[in-house]
Amino acid sequence: MSQLSSIATVLEAELKRELRQRGIVIWLDKDGYYNSYVDELIARYHRGDFFAPVIAFRGSYLEMVLALEPYGNGLDPEPLLIHMPGHTEETIRKTPILELYRAGYRFRKAFDTLIREAVTGRINPASIENYLNNGITDLQSAEVWLQNHLSQPQDGLAAYLTNLSLEWIVDGILGEDKVLQSRISDPTALNTLTEHLYRHTGMNTAFVCFFHGDTPLSFLDLGETFAAWLMCVEYVYDLNRPPHLEALQPLTQLSLPLRKTCKQLVEYLRKRHPDIYAAKAAIVESHLEQELNQISPEDLGQFETFQWEETAILQSAVQALLSEEFQKALQWSQSRTESASFWLERDRTRRLEWSLIKDAATLGYMIQGSGRLKSKQTLREALEYYTQTGCEVDKAHRRFEQQRLKLLEPTLPHFAQLLEAADKLRFQYRNWADTLAQDFALICTTESFLPDAELQQRTLYEQVVHPLTQSNKKVAYFLIDAFRYEMATELIQEFEGAGTTVTLKGRYAELPSITAVGMNILAPVTQNGRVVLAGNDGFKGFKTGEYTVRKPDERVRAMSEKSTDNISAGRRRVRGLTLAEVCNWSTTSLKQSCANTNLVVVHSREIDDAGEANVGLATFETWLQQIKSAWNHLKSIGINEFVFTADHGFLLQDQTTQEKPYRDSNRRYILAKEPRSEEEMVTVSLNALKYEGQEGYLLFRKDTAVFSTGIPGASFVHGGNSLQERVIPVLTVSHRHQSHLAMVKYLIEAKPEPSILDCSRIRVRVKPAPVAQGVLSFVGAREINVALRVPERPDIQVTIKDAPGAEVKNQQLQIAVEGGWVEVLFDLKGQRDERVRLEIYHPDGIEDVESVVPQTYFNVSGSFQGEVAAATELPKNTDWQDSFADETVRRVFLHLQQHGSITEPELNQILGSARMVRRFSLDFEEHLKKVPFSVRIETTSNGKRYVKQN
Repeated sequence: MSQLSSIATVLEAELKRELRQRGIVIWLDKDGYYNSYVDELIARYHRGDFFAPVIAFRGSYLEMVLALEPYGNGLDPEPLLIHMPGHTEETIRKTPILELYRAGYRFRKAFDTLIREAVTGRINPASIENYLNNGITDLQSAEVWLQNHLSQPQDGLAAYLTNLSLEWIVDGILGEDKVLQSRISDPTALNTLTEHLYRHTGMNTAFVCFFHGDTPLSFLDLGETFAAWLMCVEYVYDLNRPPHLEALQPLTQLSLPLRKTCKQLVEYLRKRHPDIYAAKAAIVESHLEQELNQISPEDLGQFETFQWEETAILQSAVQALLSEEFQKALQWSQSRTESASFWLERDRTRRLEWSLIKDAATLGYMIQGSGRLKSKQTLREALEYYTQTGCEVDKAHRRFEQQRLKLLEPTLPHFAQLLEAADKLRFQYRNWADTLAQDFALICTTESFLPDAELQQRTLYEQVVHPLTQSNKKVAYFLIDAFRYEMATELIQEFEGAGTTVTLKGRYAELPSITAVGMNILAPVTQNGRVVLAGNDGFKGFKTGEYTVRKPDERVRAMSEKSTDNISAGRRRVRGLTLAEVCNWSTTSLKQSCANTNLVVVHSREIDDAGEANVGLATFETWLQQIKSAWNHLKSIGINEFVFTADHGFLLQDQTTQEKPYRDSNRRYILAKEPRSEEEMVTVSLNALKYEGQEGYLLFRKDTAVFSTGIPGASFVHGGNSLQERVIPVLTVSHRHQSHLAMVKYLIEAKPEPSILDCSRIRVRVKPAPVAQGVLSFVGAREINVALRVPERPDIQVTIKDAPGAEVKNQQLQIAVEGGWVEVLFDLKGQRDERVRLEIYHPDGIEDVESVVPQTYFNVSGSFQGEVAAATELPKNTDWQDSFADETVRRVFLHLQQHGSITEPELNQILGSARMVRRFSLDFEEHLKKVPFSVRIETTSNGKRYVKQN
């Protein structure tokens, strides 16, 4: 073949691609169909018409080995094609070519596959299969057969269609473009188009009759039938079983090239014409009801061609939760939440349900696989079990309860079933937590309540923090109230990076697990392993030297006396700060405050305060985000050693928590003067805990029940002896070098959108700020963390509900730089109904990111529940006035703000004409977005009346 033929062109394109990508290619040609083509290829290489050398086996291995000597010796082998006719994967292993075969890439091309790939779309599928079934002789005869078919004359419309892309034809018969329809003017033209679709996609007469019946097709009928064909092909090949419907069974025999074309076109239709796709899919479903009624989730693959499929899987996942088949529910939910789904994008309530199902299934699955602590004998073994297994259950439980609070609302289609499943999960978790607590109580009574010294909270400062202060490094010591161990596991990944060493270990909090004990014992107050209680009764701090440690400044003083005042190189300072100060101060102010300071002690009560105020689940993510932000801020001013720890953990409470009456008790412990033996309780003396200064005994529940204190409805408790309350994190982060200098500046862009699903909505994206011409640009971050807040209004809680296309972690969005718009659904809750602006900002302080405050105002729901000392005074909003370019419109809303209402005659007076009043009415909704109050419109005998609502 001196001139490359049509079929050979397809073959050669694939060969060239593999040679360039793989280097050495071993072509196994079992039937020797390609011998003449390869011989011509060798000649072309020698003439310089082919870029890679070709070595062919023609009966002599010796000749072949000699021909191969110049090749395959370099570190990066050059492209080389080795043709082995008559050989398979097995026979090649018995030849001298085995070494090259192992080093190279195996290439095979069945002759019938090549024919189908080369001629599909040019010859109808039935003719192709008839030719292949009659037996193939060689490449040349196949070329002759193809040319005989192509030589037949075409009419003008057939030639016109041949020059069009299939996507353009999809637009023409299913979209709004009418150009193609204008060319199909009679039944003959329609038949030509139908034949064209048959050649390219395999849509045959049998399917047309099944879907449309025997009546003649119209242009619109053909479009609907073609959409059905594309959808049915995708559905059939996504099934894990043969289709039940007889009309669909022949589709399983469709050739691979036809299937690929159908898949490409149905994806194009979904993406380019989503509304048309959804409408046509509903029609197709009605024809496939007999098939779809027999669907089970196990039958389906990764695509949901029809909404019926998505609905079936969702219902099965909900039932799996109710029947405690958590692994099934987890697998289905992961596939739905971790990849894009056409139907979920169109129905956000289902997306929210899948998110809930995933977290519920995760919790249930982890409870089922967590095992028992009963087999452990020592406190050390119990700590190892909890830090490796138990804490993961508690993390899943907290996340589930957070999602339940955010997402489980009556508007969800499966609300009742999901609520039932969620309540059942609460009881399962409570049984697990009670069993864990009882097993741990047995270990404590058998071995000891006080662990070895290296596992004690009281030795943490001496063993971990103090050695760090004895070098020239700057150290930050975070004392975080109620920072549970599982919370620290969430931050590990956030802290890890180049030049950073992160370690997390567990220790036991002292008993009782309350702030007055845990916070103060994190300072150096130990004397020979014992601590001295201040006062005559209760826990009011610890004595050290001439003073008592019971407040933040006294803890800082004790640390200063221990670690910095005794350094031989000279006195160095210890600085105490709050988490809010570290996060809110400017970098300059923070740097000045910590100048000449070697130990920065950061106190945080936010998690504990939120829990005690019954708003913990709504705000835990926010405070974890703040801890990370504080770390970044301190790192940016030169601090390179960090220790994060806690005074105690906590238990979450709900309707499954038992309350037990007991006189003179706290929620989770009792301090008694004499030893007591009580049912379902354990007792330990203060002396056994190595407390001095007082005599007495502590009593704890063996389970997670609480003592009745007359304060019902608490959702957060600590003080007891459960592992959730006692295991605290010791999270250390060490940086070998200073934080990088941000070289690239970024801009956040935001577009407010109308609310949906009772949620506010905004689109967000991040891009590099423009760089002046001639200025060097630097490689920047691939992703930027973004968060939402209401400026100067910490009393308003922002909750991100959903953000397709971005990962949401601790209420932060991870947004790709220069990616597309990310749609964010969120709600705002405060102490009163009002309207506020929103700030989109970079909370970490790692990159140089310019925040943005859109002009639009968003609704705040006055449904925030919690203990609030005093109502927050509303700021006086005046900056909204600057958002109006038209002075007369600004005056209208000023009038509304001051007087509460305005009539059409008054509008006419301010705006100047009836035409301007009509224009104001048309643009009213856009104007309303820019003001911090709502306005309703009333109809009166004098026209419209605009009334301010709040």
